Amino acid sequence: MSAPSRRAVAIVALLGAAGAGGCTSDGGRDGGRGREPAVRLATTAGPLPVAPHLQSFFGDELVIRRRGAFGLDDVAVRTPAPGCGWRSIRVRYPAGSASQLSVQEDGAPSGGAQAYLLFRGGPRDDLFLSYRVRFQSGFRFARGGKLPGLFGGTHVAGGHTPDGTNGFSTRYMWRDGGKGQIYAYLPLSRDYGTTLGLGTWEFVPGRWAAIQQRVRLNTPGRADGSVTVWVDGRGVFHQDGMLFRSTPALRIDGVFFSTFFGGDDLSWASPIDQYADFATFVVSDRFIEAGPAGTC
Repeated sequence: MSAPSRRAVAIVALLGAAGAGGCTSDGGRDGGRGREPAVRLATTAGPLPVAPHLQSFFGDELVIRRRGAFGLDDVAVRTPAPGCGWRSIRVRYPAGSASQLSVQEDGAPSGGAQAYLLFRGGPRDDLFLSYRVRFQSGFRFARGGKLPGLFGGTHVAGGHTPDGTNGFSTRYMWRDGGKGQIYAYLPLSRDYGTTLGLGTWEFVPGRWAAIQQRVRLNTPGRADGSVTVWVDGRGVFHQDGMLFRSTPALRIDGVFFSTFFGGDDLSWASPIDQYADFATFVVSDRFIEAGPAGTC
């Protein structure tokens, strides 16, 4: 699969840069540059600041919604390393941690972090999201865990299957051995999220990966939506014929920053204390040229 034309990228929001203000059902309970106008973000996210250090990291074009967030105070913003052009954030997964359901029902330690990042100027129907992720050297993937993606509406996770009017999400997951996939909440999902593209790429501990997804919502009444994934600029997964919604009122609202081990029970838990780093979040209406990782 080839990448789109390398024309100038119309950046909607650049987040965290140095100086920046086949599908199957999953078994767990939760299981550049450019001249285009910038997208503004919704102002209905509730009182701010919410985790001021992270709001500064993500910049003015995204608003951290208070509802549905956890673990933000434990996320550290890291200054750029020598030879690196971006700041990063570090999310920790303590030994024994899994989902928030495991915290509530099994007394597991809380790990990871989550926040809904809303577009200040309103939703979109077709959008690219790119960011970098690096799992620490020696990272033990266990059964798997969640990574950020796009979302719309309210039924986006936690076993709340959407009905075409009230939500969707396209988070990634890492799985055993570092295998990657999209983990989507869709109207046709059963019980929990739907697995797309499992094993079509792999994450390598200790190495930055630039992962990018394009979500093109379907025309209501037609299954003509799609999801595409690139890793380090190389197309690794594409699926057409997707159904996200039955109403034009349901659109892409923002970035679902969600990362933790799980799954819902302790069989998904992190086996040791470990972490992952995230950087250079960008959303755009065109393909995003990430550039090399350098010495970061």
